[in-house]
Amino acid sequence: MRSISNFIKDRKLHTVKKGTSVRKVAEFMSDHNIGLVPVLDDDGRLLGVFSERDLVRRVVSKNIDCNNIVVDDVMSTKIVFAGINETYEECIQKMKSKGTRHILVLDNEKLAGIISVRDLLEVDLTVKNETIEVLHNYIYSS
Repeated sequence: MRSISNFIKDRKLHTVKKGTSVRKVAEFMSDHNIGLVPVLDDDGRLLGVFSERDLVRRVVSKNIDCNNIVVDDVMSTKIVFAGINETYEECIQKMKSKGTRHILVLDNEKLAGIISVRDLLEVDLTVKNETIEVLHNYIYSS
């Protein structure tokens, strides 16, 4: 079974600092084509995450000016975590049971990366295709 460490090792982790305006965070997310960003304190500790869903539900739908509110006030603090050595199957199960689309990966209690449900589905598809190829070769080899 493949651990998720293989899938996050070459990815850049994008984060924002507490106290950043929601507008700046939304621009940052747009610039980096990401749907969720961890929010860190001045010492680099994880405080929460801010997602596109938070933007819609907690800012736009309430007609709050995104220039005048900081990310700390509207971020999510209930976060689903995975250990760096967990398998992608374990991550999929956690995400399914918690009803979330992202999981934060920890390595010795330090934020190491983020995995989305899309990432895990791509991994799952790759694994299934490899299995099919192995079985095909086994069945049709002489």
